[in-house]
Amino acid sequence: MNVSKRILPLLLLFLSLAGYSQTFNIHDTFDDNRYNWWIGSSDGGSEQIHAGKMFLDVPESGWVISISPYVEFEKDFQAEASFRQTAGLTDNGVGLMWGYSLKGKEQNYFIVDANGRTSPSSTPATEKGSAPKGAREWIQSSAIKPLGQLNVLKVEQILGNLNFYINGEKVFSTSAFHWRGSSIGFVSYTKMTVEVDDYTFHQDGIVINLPPNLTKGFVKENLGPAINSPVDDLIPRISADGQFLYFGRENYEGNLGGKEDGEDFYVSVRSGTEWSPAQNMGSPVNTSGVDNICSISTDNNTVLFADGSKFWERSRTESGWADPLEIGATFVNEATHFEACLSGDGKAILFAGKNSNNLFYDKDEDERDVYVTVQDQNGKWSQPVNLGSTINTKQDEISPFLAADGRTLYYSTRGKPGYGNADIFMSKRVGDGWTKWTEPVNLGPEINSSAYDAYYVIPASGDYAYMVSDLDGYGQADIVRIKLPKELKPDPVVLVRGRTLDAKTKRPISADILIGNLATNKEVGEAISDPKTGDYRMVLPYGTNYGFHAAAAGYLSISENLELVTMSKYTEIEKDLYLLPIIVGQSIQLNNVFFEQAKPILKPESYPELDRLVAIMQENPTMEIELNGYTDNIGRSVSLIVLSQDRVGTVKKYMMAKGIASRRITGKGYGPANPVANNDTEEHRKMNRRVEFKITKK
Repeated sequence: MNVSKRILPLLLLFLSLAGYSQTFNIHDTFDDNRYNWWIGSSDGGSEQIHAGKMFLDVPESGWVISISPYVEFEKDFQAEASFRQTAGLTDNGVGLMWGYSLKGKEQNYFIVDANGRTSPSSTPATEKGSAPKGAREWIQSSAIKPLGQLNVLKVEQILGNLNFYINGEKVFSTSAFHWRGSSIGFVSYTKMTVEVDDYTFHQDGIVINLPPNLTKGFVKENLGPAINSPVDDLIPRISADGQFLYFGRENYEGNLGGKEDGEDFYVSVRSGTEWSPAQNMGSPVNTSGVDNICSISTDNNTVLFADGSKFWERSRTESGWADPLEIGATFVNEATHFEACLSGDGKAILFAGKNSNNLFYDKDEDERDVYVTVQDQNGKWSQPVNLGSTINTKQDEISPFLAADGRTLYYSTRGKPGYGNADIFMSKRVGDGWTKWTEPVNLGPEINSSAYDAYYVIPASGDYAYMVSDLDGYGQADIVRIKLPKELKPDPVVLVRGRTLDAKTKRPISADILIGNLATNKEVGEAISDPKTGDYRMVLPYGTNYGFHAAAAGYLSISENLELVTMSKYTEIEKDLYLLPIIVGQSIQLNNVFFEQAKPILKPESYPELDRLVAIMQENPTMEIELNGYTDNIGRSVSLIVLSQDRVGTVKKYMMAKGIASRRITGKGYGPANPVANNDTEEHRKMNRRVEFKITKK
């Protein structure tokens, strides 16, 4: 038996309490195609819905006609439909089907034929013809009406027992059949034409976990023909600043391999509210075969790929993209598909994959779990860690996306109550580990739908979500966006962007940007700048103070800091990072060296900055420097000079304790002299309280 193409569209549940109910109930009178059955022609047969019925013209090889809602396997249920065979062979059967697995071709069924026979059974699907393989013996029943007349079939599971009814008459009972898959619907095992009507499926105890007071009135806005095409446009990847949209196109004439090319990736640039016509990213990102980008880094300058067992990346160069580089993270994936997401700080990769470490491993099913691999301080990636049973289920998890806050996870799953075969959920990470999460909430019936709902991404602002939809679009699957309410947004972050520049010439410099948590003295992120333009971007979650600087060979960088303890809304900051060539006479301000009020005692958050200066002197063993200390003008000038001198001494002692020889460091305190700003505000006075160093010997 062949399975008709596109047989697994998803199902919209009709729920009595605005998407939150304890009863899952389908009643399809086929006045429209609200449940998204596949409609079309294939293998010499066809499926159509009109005039209040489903019309099946089944080929000789037979068909499964199915939808795949969320159902509770093994839970009691009721299914019923009316069937009228109007023509075709009469020695096989047509009827109800449930628990179908496409991969294993296994199903439960209750069929009748026009010769007055019925067969309720659970079996692998037959390849074609005659009685289903492994079926029970045909049971003759006088309740069955002949060819051309209506037969109403009903299956009822109560307390683990199945009862089978034909035209209201109970004809058979047995113990419940095992569910292999979630698909439900109809099956026909031979060539025939059939009318189907009044299909119902009912199951109690299904509860959809929605956010409290979920806002209504979402609109899925199609991004239009500049992005969407007549073919499948899939797997959107939005840049952190929301300006670049990357996505895949399947079997498109503009792909490098033409229509036979399974997928190429394209990019569109936003200007105001308009998107530019999407452009093929070209070689080497795309080839003449299937190409699949896993993720784009926050800085927009690195592309992450995976081949099912290892991760690798390409970074921008002045002329295009660098050769691929394996990053050292591996995972042996047994599933057909593989999706991954790079965290905003570049330190974690979340992905959906399958192997024996899955919580509910089944070698015969394409059931994936969400995992994470984390990069340590030395750049080494950890062994993948399963995110645990709060996130993962017995069924397939799909397309994880970690928001810029590093804590909010969006992903699709078939294993939690929802509105279709796979719904999008949101969960928050608890603590600093990766195995404790809040109970995932369904994003609701205006984001999740009767279509396939997955590949959900958002920029750092969290204002809009981007996803794939195959409803009412330009082609088979289109990319849409949805304006999000507060309850579906991640925690706010700061987006910092700018350029890395030569401080003297103002020309762009290719540099690494290193981000540290000043409170913990730990590196918490990194970025690279575009080698051609110097552009960089990074996201910083709220709740701590950060120091960051650009690093490039032959240059000293001016460090910056941001205090994000009290801020609480999404903010964008423009900040260029300057680098100075290592030459005698060059002065650099140590912006992240802090002292206790009116004392020469270093605060711990000063250590990363001073450790960086120590590292520079270790890398340049002949370099000598002069430390200069300054204060604001609050207080007696003599006392301020003494304080600044003592602070210079404190810095020198710290560096000597790290191994720098005393002779390489001189210094002097200047008190309130040489201010860099007026002392009229606290912010300006803070700028004047500083330590600088000057290169006296290279």
